[in-house]
Amino acid sequence: MSLKTSLDSLDQKILLALEELGTKVSTRELSERLNEPGRTIRYRISKLKEKGIICKAKVQTHERKLGLAEYVLVAKSSPATESKLKKVLDELSVFYYYAPTYGRYEGYLIYTVYPINTPRMIPDLAAELKKRGLIEDCYLFDVVDYQRKEAKLAELESWDWEAWAKTLPTIMAKKKEIDLKMEEFPQMVSFDSKDTLILRHMVENPEITLRELGEILDLSQPQVHNRVKKLEESGIIRGFKLSLSPYDSAMTVICFFKSKKARNLLLWFDRLPFYHQITMESSSHFFVQIYIPSTETNAFLMHLRSLREYTDEMFVQFLLQGTHKGYCHLIDMYSQESESWRLPYDEFIEKIDAIMKDKK
Repeated sequence: MSLKTSLDSLDQKILLALEELGTKVSTRELSERLNEPGRTIRYRISKLKEKGIICKAKVQTHERKLGLAEYVLVAKSSPATESKLKKVLDELSVFYYYAPTYGRYEGYLIYTVYPINTPRMIPDLAAELKKRGLIEDCYLFDVVDYQRKEAKLAELESWDWEAWAKTLPTIMAKKKEIDLKMEEFPQMVSFDSKDTLILRHMVENPEITLRELGEILDLSQPQVHNRVKKLEESGIIRGFKLSLSPYDSAMTVICFFKSKKARNLLLWFDRLPFYHQITMESSSHFFVQIYIPSTETNAFLMHLRSLREYTDEMFVQFLLQGTHKGYCHLIDMYSQESESWRLPYDEFIEKIDAIMKDKK
């Protein structure tokens, strides 16, 4: 399979180097490695960013350790109330990302947040949406932890679907398991409002400096350094990830499954050379989200069928381009006065009812 037709050999070399060396590599290092002038490297990277091939570096975070958890809600929508549902998704802060989806549930895949001390909030909210006819059915996945893997560009040209498929029986027979960097029971850590603000600014601007953070938060640079280090050591900040979009067209496919042999199956998924995210609810319950070239979707799905033999439950959803509300409003839910996350369930219900009554 091929990358974007607009990529020449130097562009591909730059992408491979960035994939190997990470987001913090300097232009000088890239220049020396590729034996190209620094100005050429800077120009090419600028153009790759303009084309959307190199996306903005992202800070990986895990807010569950701060007491803010998330559900993935896969909802079957009703054509009669589709416009009302979309308005609810747009206006309620508890829904921070949503995208049209097709598969077992044809409607929307929605990321929601909730305070850990109110675990029934999202299931109850989903029940209210169903009661009001905004959704017909739904599936809830309580996110405990996740792990992301970027595309392995060097392996794309030689990728062999048949060879990949044949590894599954071997993995299952030999009981090979993936080494997950996840916690099934993550514990909350101590934090305050300045920690949440550090997260907010780092997520919105991964290139922000410690000095700039100190000026915003009225902290010394050593104080900011210590706080960031603590957030990293606790696993709340997981580092920086470079995001690449190197295909002419692509599709996002999500496979939900339950299996007592889940870690064996995840090892099979992890051998894919495409960007994928593994998300866990429990030791046996996962979903894998794969960003795959459109030309390869048919081959992927054909071989994915063999997974059914090893699962207790399995279904696939296709995801279209989604709407992300950003990070600010999530962090703004933290109340410095009460030192807790404020997600007013009653206000959400009132807002839903107001939208339902609105004749527009």
